[in-house]
Amino acid sequence: MALGKHRGWRQFELFERADVPTHVPRLAAFERSAPKPAPRPDIFEGMGSWVREIGRLLAFDRPASAHYERFDRTARLLTAERIRAWRHADDLARVSAMLDEANEARRRNYLHGLDRVWTKAEMGALRVEVRNRLHQLGIGRVEPRPKGPRLDPARIPADRLDALIQHHPDLQLVEALRRERARRQADAAPA
Repeated sequence: MALGKHRGWRQFELFERADVPTHVPRLAAFERSAPKPAPRPDIFEGMGSWVREIGRLLAFDRPASAHYERFDRTARLLTAERIRAWRHADDLARVSAMLDEANEARRRNYLHGLDRVWTKAEMGALRVEVRNRLHQLGIGRVEPRPKGPRLDPARIPADRLDALIQHHPDLQLVEALRRERARRQADAAPA
């Protein structure tokens, strides 16, 4: 078949007109669209899978509200409680880098990123939690120190207990320290 005067290198008419059906009958299965299945829940095994998912969603960067909604929902799974519970420093270092980059991106006009998910205060709190957790893991503390009052009488050594009773200006705390000293003496006395 020689190329004609008006035909380019593409062959648009590969079939004879008689072979092409003029009407395609509708199938009953396609008359009504089937309901869409529910999206799979965002369950991540750890911080590493969260980082990979966020990276995948950031790579697919186009303006679409469904994409933004999924991205925001996935990003908001990163909470301070989850950061405190995580024990792998390499994943936390990746999260720290992502949050630092998002903090820098606030000055630029990116389409949609982590800088658009959280407010400045929320992102700052997450950055502090990640850095604190990285520091804790760096010094070998796997479990975070339990939260409680700074001067818990039950945790103070005996020599410091006596010094605080003698010199502390808060009289209510001094009374609590005296009760703790009396409890320790009662526990140490033979029965």
